[in-house]
Amino acid sequence: MIKVPSLSKIVNQIRTSRLIDVEMLNDDIWRLENAFFGSDWRPYAPQPDILLIGARSGLEIALALWANTAVHVYVVESCASHRETIESLFPDRVHCFASVHEFLASKKGIKLSGMRVDVAYFDADEVTAVLENTDVQHICCEMNEDQQDPLALYRFCQSHVDSFYLYMFNGRYGTAGRRMDPSIPEVSVVVAAYGVEAYLDECVQSLVSQTMKNLEIIIVDDGSKDRTGILADEWQKRFPQNVRVIHKENGGCASARNAGLLAARGEYVAFVDGDDWVEPPMYEDLYRAAALRNAEIGQCGFYEFYRKDKKILHPTAYGADGPNGTTGLVIDPQDYLTLMPSIWRRIYKRSYLKQYGIQFPEHIRRHDDLPFAFLTISRARRISVIPDCYYAYRLNRPGQDVSATDRRMFIHFEIFSWLYSQVRPWASARIMEQMKRVEIGTHAWILSRLDQPLRPEYLQTALAGIEKRYNGYDVGFNWKAHLQKAAENKEAIES
Repeated sequence: MIKVPSLSKIVNQIRTSRLIDVEMLNDDIWRLENAFFGSDWRPYAPQPDILLIGARSGLEIALALWANTAVHVYVVESCASHRETIESLFPDRVHCFASVHEFLASKKGIKLSGMRVDVAYFDADEVTAVLENTDVQHICCEMNEDQQDPLALYRFCQSHVDSFYLYMFNGRYGTAGRRMDPSIPEVSVVVAAYGVEAYLDECVQSLVSQTMKNLEIIIVDDGSKDRTGILADEWQKRFPQNVRVIHKENGGCASARNAGLLAARGEYVAFVDGDDWVEPPMYEDLYRAAALRNAEIGQCGFYEFYRKDKKILHPTAYGADGPNGTTGLVIDPQDYLTLMPSIWRRIYKRSYLKQYGIQFPEHIRRHDDLPFAFLTISRARRISVIPDCYYAYRLNRPGQDVSATDRRMFIHFEIFSWLYSQVRPWASARIMEQMKRVEIGTHAWILSRLDQPLRPEYLQTALAGIEKRYNGYDVGFNWKAHLQKAAENKEAIES
């Protein structure tokens, strides 16, 4: 809440002036007290000159004059009677204009600490004209999504102001941003590639064909013995502005992904397996979903691909604040902890991964996506989702980890032991309960497909590990019977 000693006096001055209706004044008080335009819009704090497009109640004018005796306030107000009232009420240091065109004709090149645009006065061309012809440090803008593509204005602000806040009046959400170096990609896509010469061209072609143009593609050849590395170099030669290649000794998928993550320069980072591919709108739409909601993670749907005539769609978007719960911010991100660890259908804010030191565990040679998925979602406060199935997840390729039914699947005991050690020191009871569900579900899936002679040993090890780690965390069902039933399954479930 704002703390202005003379606020009541200022409010009474505005109210008795009859500048505008009382409801708008009350609304302006509420907006300032609740940071409606974000934390950077503070007309009650000492600052240089500001521009108001739409006078509203006049409260912001009065506060700016009160806070800084040297400030000049520029007001674009189309109503002549309102302009007259403003000029009579504030005879000094307030300059009124009937239009943005009139303001620019007089004040082109002026430096402004802040600019506020009321939804009733929003015009995309006028806003961009002001930003192009003046030096604005911060803008807060109220608009309807049908007046201007929000992402287009978001990108424009990134290159023209130090900071900005855009509020979508009809969507009831706001987004904040800062100036961005135009050389920084919006999304870096890391392609971990080992022995995928038969599939890599299809994968990379789908990436260079994205509708998003400010995209960085990093192909990490993890010591492939086939032509994977050669094909990667050919793509770099064809698209030198977008494609980079890293050649490294074989170290496993986790080390390849970490090498790409370390080299990534993008605002967000994504991971694609070298034998998969993505649909053309994927990263543009994911970036729109994540950036406009200031989300750490953006998620879309995917489809499992067996052959050209068989696709299984997985939209997996629910519990969000948009229409039907399938778009927008997930109300409870921890609900998504039990989803399949499909890291490749998401983009992650790179600064968020750095903040929590989240990487892939290189000592785990396969299925490293499971701990990465759990760590990223358990820390996230804002996950934005769309239901579109954009990622093609290829199954039944020879050599895939997910196809294994032998002792290689015992790696999951090491995975969950390590994940527990990483999460337990800071996690809430809810997160631990969700991790218990994830471990139960993972072991049940493995038991249902594992080679029959290995199932008794796997079952006993799983039961002991869960008992040791999660004693006291209730999941609401008989999980021991659930695992026993999975172990008794006579046929492996189709992948």
